[in-house]
Amino acid sequence: MATGDVKITVQVTGGTAKTATILSAVRVDAIAWLNRNRGGEDNPDLTDDTWSVHIANSAANGIVHAADKQLTAEVTPTPPTYTPAE
Repeated sequence: MATGDVKITVQVTGGTAKTATILSAVRVDAIAWLNRNRGGEDNPDLTDDTWSVHIANSAANGIVHAADKQLTAEVTPTPPTYTPAE
């Protein structure tokens, strides 16, 4: 890895770590894209540090959202159906 490259590592405790690498140029473009509609006092531009927080929290949010959907699906009754007329 070169300076500025991004290493994303995920490891379930007791399991093997899985790592993805993103080149520095891709990181720069990704942050620039996210910053297109930012830059105000209430929503400052992302920096490398704040982008890292954003990425970590986004991944965690996605996992929690998927778990919530699964829990909801487990308790949602199957909707009634009918046999269509022919």
